[in-house]
Amino acid sequence: MHNRRPISRVKARKAPKYTQPKYSNWLFLVVAAVLLAVVMLSASAAQAQFPRIGISASATEYVENIDVVLNEEFTLYVCVFGEDSDTPLDQDFISLSWVLHQVCCGATLTVHNVQYNTDFQHEGTPNQGVVSSSDVCVDEPSILLATLTMTIFAEDDGAYLAACGPYQQPVDCDGGNPLLMAMPMTLNLTGAGSVPTDHSVFGELKALYR
Repeated sequence: MHNRRPISRVKARKAPKYTQPKYSNWLFLVVAAVLLAVVMLSASAAQAQFPRIGISASATEYVENIDVVLNEEFTLYVCVFGEDSDTPLDQDFISLSWVLHQVCCGATLTVHNVQYNTDFQHEGTPNQGVVSSSDVCVDEPSILLATLTMTIFAEDDGAYLAACGPYQQPVDCDGGNPLLMAMPMTLNLTGAGSVPTDHSVFGELKALYR
């Protein structure tokens, strides 16, 4: 008989249970921290004030629509207001800059007269940019910078968008440069239907408004 080795008994061991790390707790903390940061940033943004500079149909509040007639003069005001009609201007300034943009789309504005606020010194022109600066700190609920007398030319009646806003950084009384938003205007034009269609006559008339 052949000697046979006894078959060794192999004891099978159960693999230890894999315990998943408790990442859920960490994930909850991370999400909570992100949400808290978003809430804090939103609160800060809500408290931030963004004054507006541009043109208005009123010198005391932002009126963004005006009815105008071809060839007839009308008045707009270059002003600085708070971020909305219920919020007065809460920042002070020693320097402000503004520029009047042409109308979109297909119309032309012509400035015939400018009356500047004498509390400021003004350098420049409305179409190329004006820097309005003061020797003293100006702290008012709203600021009137200039009164513009103008006309509008277009081939057709309709609503035309005009814009006026900052073109250089303003300077507050602490030497800072706060952010200013622009104020566009909608000009509702009538009377353009009477413009002659003859190209030579029309060209001569249009040249008067360039």
